[in-house]
Amino acid sequence: MTSWRMLEEVVASRVLQDARRVSQALTRLAIPHALVGGLAVGLHGHPRATKDVDFLVGAEAFETTEPMLSFRAELADVVRWGVIDLIAALPEDPPLVAELTPHEPGTVPVVSIEVLMLMKLRASRMQDLADVEALVRAGADVPAILRYLRATEPEHIPAFSRIAQSALAAP
Repeated sequence: MTSWRMLEEVVASRVLQDARRVSQALTRLAIPHALVGGLAVGLHGHPRATKDVDFLVGAEAFETTEPMLSFRAELADVVRWGVIDLIAALPEDPPLVAELTPHEPGTVPVVSIEVLMLMKLRASRMQDLADVEALVRAGADVPAILRYLRATEPEHIPAFSRIAQSALAAP
């Protein structure tokens, strides 16, 4: 895993400070969370610029989840759409919920590369697929990711296999 220090070379210090500040707030509120998105891509081996901070959060972050998500009042100062985004990991999505494990105080938890790849494949936006390719080029464990996808959402195997094959064939 890449260090935060390497991220400092490509990500604005305000963004990195936001990540640490929000993680501390979520920890203080006993909300399970893990960093995802561009910062997680960077920490897993492909540092790249990003302007926002994305966290996967447990159901504890919400007052209600049905019929729509409603954040807890204490999060009003944390969530800033497009700057600080909190993504729900709800019980009906076990692969995401499983990532919300206890972490060492003072650290910012980061999703595993397998779950990061799953999330990127689910989204399938151009940047997400470019991130998958870049992470494979950076040395992601392709067999481990394939095993994970086979066990969780095998429908993503063809897309991942194509991307991985292309990434590994590139000079």
